[in-house]
Amino acid sequence: MSDNNLNTNETAVITANESADLRGHCAEVKSMPQSLTEQTPVAPVVITPGPAVVKVPVVLAEVNITIPVEATIKLDQEALEIKRIRKNVFLTQSRIIPFSQDDRFGTGILFIAGFIRKNIEFATKTCRSYGSPNICGDIRHCTVEVPFNFTTRITFIRPPVFLANFAPVEVEFFSDKNKSCDSCADPVIGRNICDQGFFNTEFFNEKPFTELVRADIAEVDIHTDPYKDCHTPTEQLFTKLTEKVVVNLTLKVLQNQQVRVTALN
Repeated sequence: MSDNNLNTNETAVITANESADLRGHCAEVKSMPQSLTEQTPVAPVVITPGPAVVKVPVVLAEVNITIPVEATIKLDQEALEIKRIRKNVFLTQSRIIPFSQDDRFGTGILFIAGFIRKNIEFATKTCRSYGSPNICGDIRHCTVEVPFNFTTRITFIRPPVFLANFAPVEVEFFSDKNKSCDSCADPVIGRNICDQGFFNTEFFNEKPFTELVRADIAEVDIHTDPYKDCHTPTEQLFTKLTEKVVVNLTLKVLQNQQVRVTALN
């Protein structure tokens, strides 16, 4: 056997050993048991019994709203089928105006905006065996945001507390030293034209806010402009899909208010 064959065999053995080492390190796991730490109970410090005033979030209204949404999504690659869609709802705007109209007292207008975050996992077609219906491909994903917004009238369980600012009050000062150009005339008595005062009061109200309690999403995905391969008539490829979505939101409108409570013994 020549030296070249020996070198080739040695190189192949070294390469195989290195690959085995890399494969072993790829799934290496190190664990360490943790000891149990002792804890000591601590008695809470509480206020004395009797009436107290606390500032807590008070529920103004709790509503259930249904929103229809339609969106068209274009994927970055041809898809064979949708494998999974993970959906999460986020709110980006929440505004409330306590406005009562006609005989509907104790109501307000709620403005909401947000989006549905969707992570779409889909199968692709990367290769196909000619003369065979078998198809191979990869699993890709695409994350999109589907926006929505709506306005609705809500009825308050408890009305929000708002204090309106007063109009500025002008304060005038008396003066008996106003003199005219005539040195022989008497001084002019009345308002001091050199000084002027104002009194202004400004209230800083607690802003109502919204909590997202629950979100239910039902949807239908329609493949837009799909096309088929003559060799695989049971499969079709597409890059666009139209979604018809129904979002059902449960919202809670709150405001921080001062509430009198009684501390028990």
